[in-house]
Amino acid sequence: MEKRRYYYSTRDLLMMAALAALGGVVSTYVNAIGDLFQSVLGFAGTTQWAAGLHVVWLTLAVGLTRKQGAGTITGLLKGGVELLTGNTHGLLVVLVDIMAGLLVDLGFLPFRKKDSLLAYCLAGGLASASNVFVFQLFAALPADTLAFQAMLLVGGVAALSGVLFAGVVGWALLNGLRRAGVVKDQAPAPAMGRRLYPVFLVVAALLTVALTLFLRQALRGPATVEIAGAVAAPYEYPTQHGDIPEISGEGRLNEVTRRFTGVPLREIIDRAGPQEGAGMILIEASDGYTFFVSMDELRQNHNLALSVQGEGEDASYSVVGAENSKAWVRSVTRLLVVGEARLSVTGALEQPMDYDPEAWQFGMDSTQLDLGQGSKKYQGAPLGAALNQMEPRAGAETVVLYTDGEPLRLPLDEVLADKDVRLFTAFHGADVSFAVARMNGQVLAYPVTRIEVE
Repeated sequence: MEKRRYYYSTRDLLMMAALAALGGVVSTYVNAIGDLFQSVLGFAGTTQWAAGLHVVWLTLAVGLTRKQGAGTITGLLKGGVELLTGNTHGLLVVLVDIMAGLLVDLGFLPFRKKDSLLAYCLAGGLASASNVFVFQLFAALPADTLAFQAMLLVGGVAALSGVLFAGVVGWALLNGLRRAGVVKDQAPAPAMGRRLYPVFLVVAALLTVALTLFLRQALRGPATVEIAGAVAAPYEYPTQHGDIPEISGEGRLNEVTRRFTGVPLREIIDRAGPQEGAGMILIEASDGYTFFVSMDELRQNHNLALSVQGEGEDASYSVVGAENSKAWVRSVTRLLVVGEARLSVTGALEQPMDYDPEAWQFGMDSTQLDLGQGSKKYQGAPLGAALNQMEPRAGAETVVLYTDGEPLRLPLDEVLADKDVRLFTAFHGADVSFAVARMNGQVLAYPVTRIEVE
């Protein structure tokens, strides 16, 4: 009896899994490099120069297997890897990768010869540009949606990146590996089947549509926002105090000026009666994301507002107009007034001072930490940068992290040089604590009650 042959061999499946794993991990670093370019060059769409680096793994999967559907399957696996490794976009990244994989397969579809340079360029360009349109579909902020011309421009940059990195570079890399004998050249595989492949594409498209509808519902915030924490009279907006008049304002998000209407955040907080000594407002979103604005910004930034999208039970709220783009938060569930959050830093320093999260909010980045209440996302600034600003004295050698137990001692030189060692601010309701941890999630000391340099 002839042994049954499956369309995808074990080699194919292992190849797709390996490429998905590599692509999922590398994408984290590609995002970081893209953010660096955006901060240096300072205009919207700068990050899209690297869009093709996210897609090259999918074009390689098709080229190495010569199989229809390899792009979609690899995209699904890659999205799962990114989700599980803490991608900041959450489940949305899975949708982005599935859409990219589907477009890679569709881009290769007209070409029987899968190693054609034109096929790689078409598939890479289409897939890379798709992320711009997917993210715009979920832009909950009314002023966060790019104008049509700007969206085409940014999408064009992403498409060119896909043609270059996922197309030309992917094609050249694969042929170089073949010539070097690293990978065996595969003959073009037979088509999946006149009936089976359309079914495969329909199932992939239905999965994409279902995930889109689910995310649209899941990421939408509630119709009311809770105002709580260190306040005299907590309430829910707009169930109470819905009479606050709206204002028109503008702010800069991703180096683009956004115009919006909304209710002044200052007035919303004042109606709750914040307690004396309150230091910041913690903004909580429906997807678990949190960030803060200081009480000083609340008083001084007249563009800071709570903007509504939709009406009635379909309404959801976003904080807009903040000085820090991380505080433009969509689908807000709660505004929590917290007390002053400072950490004493003393010792062999020329300018010892308390660590104030507000002063370091623009240098913060987030990662998943388990501080005893399950894995959650926290924001942290480089501990070495904060200490360096305080000018350690000549001869200082050790950073001592005091906790409720035994203090932890770290070499000062290593802390100053390692940007991955960060001081994280942890909010627990209206209470604030601090943790020192690495960006890979390793918690070094918690709760940190004082820092001393010796």
